[in-house]
Amino acid sequence: MPTDDLSRRALFLQALLAGPLRAWQALEAEKLWKGIFVIMQTPFLESLEIDEESLRRETDFLARARVHGIVWPAGAGETTSLSYPERMRHSETIVKTAAGRTTVLIGVHGANKFEAMDYARHAERIGADGLHALGPSNGSSDPEILTDYFTAIASVSGLPLSVQVSTPGMTVDFLLRLADRIPTLRILKLEGSNVPHDVTRVLQELKRELIPSTGGGALYLFNEMERGSGGTMAGAGLADIQAEIWDLYHSGRAGLAYQLFLKFLPAAVLERRTGFVLQKEILRRRGIFRNVVMRTTRRFTMDAADLAELDRIMDLLRPHFRV
Repeated sequence: MPTDDLSRRALFLQALLAGPLRAWQALEAEKLWKGIFVIMQTPFLESLEIDEESLRRETDFLARARVHGIVWPAGAGETTSLSYPERMRHSETIVKTAAGRTTVLIGVHGANKFEAMDYARHAERIGADGLHALGPSNGSSDPEILTDYFTAIASVSGLPLSVQVSTPGMTVDFLLRLADRIPTLRILKLEGSNVPHDVTRVLQELKRELIPSTGGGALYLFNEMERGSGGTMAGAGLADIQAEIWDLYHSGRAGLAYQLFLKFLPAAVLERRTGFVLQKEILRRRGIFRNVVMRTTRRFTMDAADLAELDRIMDLLRPHFRV
C-alpha cells in the first residue's frame, strides 16, 4: 500500500522502474481509498431521462483525469430524484465504463435498510470497488435506527464502506462508535459545521485505519490536507485540478499545490452560491455534457455575471487541465 507521502503517480513511476508487471501490481494494490473521490453529476436529456451517453463520457473523463476514485450516485448527483431501476442500470454503466481505471464507489443509500441492502448486493455483483452510503432518505437522526441501517448494509457485502454525514444524528461521536461495529467501514465523509476540526478529531481518536474525507466543494482542501485528511469528495467539473493539487502536495511539492489551490479557490467559492448547476456548466464547456438540465428544477440559475466569472476562472485553470 502507498504511504501518505507518496502520490499515486510517484508510486506508479517507482514501480515502473521495476518493470511493467510491478507497475500494474502497484496500481492494483493502491485501489485507492485516499485522495480525490469525485461525486459524479447525473446528466439529463431535455426529456429529463438520464443521458447515458454523457454519463459514460463523464466516467471516462474522470478516469483520464486520474482522479483517485468516483462516487455515484450521491447528493451532487441528484440522488433523491433517481428511480430504483435507474440506479440499478446506471451503476453498472459506470463500473463497466471505468473498467478498473479508478476506484468506483456505488451509492447504496435508500429509503430504508431493505432498499439499501438491495443496492449493496447489486454493487458487489457488478464489480464495484466499494459502497457509499448516506443516511436513510427519511432523514432519521435516531442513533439506533442509523446504526441498524448501516450495519444492515454492511451485513450483505464485504466491500469497503464509505459513510457520508447527511443527518444531524451522524455526529463524529456516532461515526466513531459505528466504526467499532462495522469492520468494513473505511471512509467517513464529514459534513459538519467545522469539518477541518472534525478531520483532526477523527485522526486523533481513531482506533484503526479510518479515513476522514470531506466535502464542501473542496473549499478547505489545502487546510484539510495539512491536517492529514484522507481526501475530499467534490464535484466533477474541475476534478483534474483537485487531483493535481492532491498529487503535488503528497509528492512533496506543497508550494506548487498551494499555488494551484489559490487558482482553484474562486471556483469553490462560486459553487457555494450557484450550487451544482456550476458543475454541469463546466462539464458542458469541457465537452462532457450536452446541457445543464437539473431534474429537480429546469431553470438555469446562473446569470451573466456568474458566467463571466466562470470565464475568468476557466481561463486561469485551463493550462492545468489534465484532459
